[in-house]
Amino acid sequence: MQIRIRGYQAVVATTLLIAGVFATILHSRQASDQAGSTHEFADFAKRLPRDIAASSPTVQDDVLRELLDTAQPQLPSVLDTATQHGLSSALAEIRRIHGVRPERPVLPHGLSRMSPKKIVKVADRTIREGWKIGKRAPYSLATPMDWAADPHHDKSWRMWLNSWHPLEPLLLAYDQTGRDQYLDFANRIAIDWIEQHVFDESENPLAWYDMAIGRRAAFLGKLIDANLRNNLLDDNRLMELFIAARLHGLKLNDPEQITWTTNHGFYQLVGLLALAKSVPELNGASEFHRFANQGLQKMLHEHFTEEGIHREHSPFYHVALVNSLGLLEEQGLIEDQNLLDLFHRARQNIVWMSHPNGMLCRAGDGDRTPTAKRILYPDDPQLQYLISQGTEGVPPSENYRIFPKSGYAMFRDAWDHHPWKEASYLHFSAAFHSGTHKHADDLTFEWSELGRTLLIDSGRYSYKYDDPNRQYAESTRAHNTVEIDGRDYSRKRRDAFGSAIVAGGEFDGAYFVEAAIDRTKDFDTHHRRILVLRPGQWLAVIDRLTSPQSHDFAQCFHFDPDLKFHPISGRGISASLPDSETAINVLPLSPGDGLEMQLIKGQTTPRLQGWTSLVANEMTPNVAVEMRTHGKQVLYVTLLTLTGPQADIVPGRTAYNAETDEFQVRWQLNGQDRGFDYRGGRNGQPVGLMRVPTVLAGEPAGKVR
Repeated sequence: MQIRIRGYQAVVATTLLIAGVFATILHSRQASDQAGSTHEFADFAKRLPRDIAASSPTVQDDVLRELLDTAQPQLPSVLDTATQHGLSSALAEIRRIHGVRPERPVLPHGLSRMSPKKIVKVADRTIREGWKIGKRAPYSLATPMDWAADPHHDKSWRMWLNSWHPLEPLLLAYDQTGRDQYLDFANRIAIDWIEQHVFDESENPLAWYDMAIGRRAAFLGKLIDANLRNNLLDDNRLMELFIAARLHGLKLNDPEQITWTTNHGFYQLVGLLALAKSVPELNGASEFHRFANQGLQKMLHEHFTEEGIHREHSPFYHVALVNSLGLLEEQGLIEDQNLLDLFHRARQNIVWMSHPNGMLCRAGDGDRTPTAKRILYPDDPQLQYLISQGTEGVPPSENYRIFPKSGYAMFRDAWDHHPWKEASYLHFSAAFHSGTHKHADDLTFEWSELGRTLLIDSGRYSYKYDDPNRQYAESTRAHNTVEIDGRDYSRKRRDAFGSAIVAGGEFDGAYFVEAAIDRTKDFDTHHRRILVLRPGQWLAVIDRLTSPQSHDFAQCFHFDPDLKFHPISGRGISASLPDSETAINVLPLSPGDGLEMQLIKGQTTPRLQGWTSLVANEMTPNVAVEMRTHGKQVLYVTLLTLTGPQADIVPGRTAYNAETDEFQVRWQLNGQDRGFDYRGGRNGQPVGLMRVPTVLAGEPAGKVR
């Protein structure tokens, strides 16, 4: 029987292998055919006369056949009209057919929640002064434009320029007011790009960049929809829009051109879907719609975990994708119920990504940003509770949430804590799903108390990957984790481990989370981290690192730039919180000697250390603490505690029992014993249990003021 099963499995395996080979060949042929169609149409466009309206009827007929979906019942009559009465009459027939369809709104990227008055103000300023993004100086939109310009030496800026970002306020203002001046200005910008890059071959590395194609496709759909409803464009210019739309559709309908593993692919497919919905008369629109819709379903179920967490390691991008999904739902572009359910889960999860002071966690590539300003679709009771700081909506049913499959754990005070902003909050990251927006920050965390983020992230800085500041922001030493041998952890996709969380929960008034990573490949080291939080009072950070070889280890902490530290007894340091009678103390409790504490702020040589990027393209000095030691088996136990400014805090007896896998952590505060025991799981069963000593039983649960 066993032999038969093996034989059957072998046959099945062989059959699946053959099927896989044929599927790969078929996919390759389809991709090759698609690429061939795209190149053929691009060559066709370049051979066209610049004035199609003045060309021969044969040329006009060829163009219309290339551009229109003649399988639709009404559209063959357009070709007959063109043959009998010319191009203008044919376009008038297209306008008539299109005019009975609902008008399509613009698909914006970031301005959709501005007030109509503000949108018009931004549009008027764009026409008057030029395109402005962020704090950059306005860029002239006088045509012909230099689309390859790089005045800021910034790839992101160039990408947004070639994404037609300047059109967004113009088209939104047109939707708001119906004034032709906004559509006319947008038309001139779009036609200028099309003439340089579709009909000519202007040298521009960002012209056909993945995300730029998707964003332009959405704007092209809106432009065609709007211009088919009025007569601002002459026949020739309208045909140019159709030709550009067909070329963009062909490029985006090619699976080989979609960046499936990042959010760029999402915006490519969204652009294709918006184009197909906006211009159903376009040749290939039904296929574009099918491909984009199926691709989005596949992609988003891969980009988000089943727990509803975005896999790009950044709350900033989680919110951005949730906003985009909200926009798709609003415009009726989500047709799959499972996708809608995923959107609702992901939106609700934002409540766990915000500090009580209202700022979004900066893990991954995030700037210092108010959470409420980032959320465009807050139609969830728990989100409303977060944004209103407890005055509206419904609070979550628990005070912490662990996402074991996604690799995150978040803990906070009770949701009805007053003052709201002074609640305790801990955000722990043990996720590695891909290289996208992934820093070398495994097992890092952010911690806030009394309205201030005490332990902070490095931020984004920029996407200039060869810039030393960007490289520092991504580095291991720039985060609240352990650096090994002065090297960074891997950010390569092949080394992704998913989630490293093995345990977590709440016991005796304290929260805990445990994670473990096997670093045998790069460092021949096993790393286990445990965080124990007593909200409003202390946070203990335990790192156990074991290796057959000796290594240099540095347990790193990064503090709010406003904190100024000074030494205290017991080999620790302390800093008073600004405008507060509370101090934060950092006390090493690790057993044994050989631990060296270094305070570094704003260091540039021999390497960058003690910096954070709160806003794009700026670095701010902050205190970084490095706990350095050397060995094969290292145990870090570091206590961060909130006390009065004159508190006397000294280490107690801290030990680890390998047989029972139990940590005993002790210290003294003003002569009284404090501490906890933590016992991990055994025999591969990661069960975390905590026993808080009886001395804590009578300790007040409120914050130290």
